[in-house]
Amino acid sequence: MSSPIAQSQSSAAGSKLNADQVERITLPKIPADIPAGPNVQVYEKNCLICHSARYVAMQPRFSKAVWQSEVKKMVDTYGASISPADQALIVEYLVAVKGSEPPTSAPAK
Repeated sequence: MSSPIAQSQSSAAGSKLNADQVERITLPKIPADIPAGPNVQVYEKNCLICHSARYVAMQPRFSKAVWQSEVKKMVDTYGASISPADQALIVEYLVAVKGSEPPTSAPAK
């Protein structure tokens, strides 16, 4: 009868991989596209703690009231530590980049 220590050492020795058995993968490089807009720094400071940099770009367009509700939910339900002043600035940012109406582009000259 062999001891549990001897058994674990034996199985560990049998499971070692040789360098030529290691698979290597390369992950794609996806840029952190954060849409430019008013108060983007406040959004980055408060929201990127939990959300990915691409999170806002993946969201549908919402009205200001819906964005206010969403930001309030992050504070009230999920405990985000965002001051009321920063909440208002974040909503302004979200409305500018993902508000109900798409941003208007400057007329072509």
